[in-house]
Amino acid sequence: MKKMMIALVAMFVMTMSANAQSVNDSKLSFDKLSSYLDLRVDQVEQVKTAMAQFTASMEAYNQVKETPKAAQAWERILAAHKSTMKKVLDEKQYQKYEQTLNLTIRNTAERLMEEATANR
Repeated sequence: MKKMMIALVAMFVMTMSANAQSVNDSKLSFDKLSSYLDLRVDQVEQVKTAMAQFTASMEAYNQVKETPKAAQAWERILAAHKSTMKKVLDEKQYQKYEQTLNLTIRNTAERLMEEATANR
């Protein structure tokens, strides 16, 4: 079950990466996130950089997602991203970010599971 959830989360991130290719969508999403987290001016570039690194890591992950160590790679990528965001954001902002990220991952995993079930 854990491997299936990790695979689904990985699929979510791949979808997120594919959707992030649109500059306008990416900017709009970042603007919404920035507003929701109430980022300070000094945090904006740091969060942009962290998000770009996360996207790059996920693109690299897409190359190894079929390997036996894919689940461990995903967990390392997610842990590293959360650690970076925790350093940049204050406690309240980080809690909001983590809740949003976890909710997005869970909702995407559920959607992907439903799609996989429907395609059987």
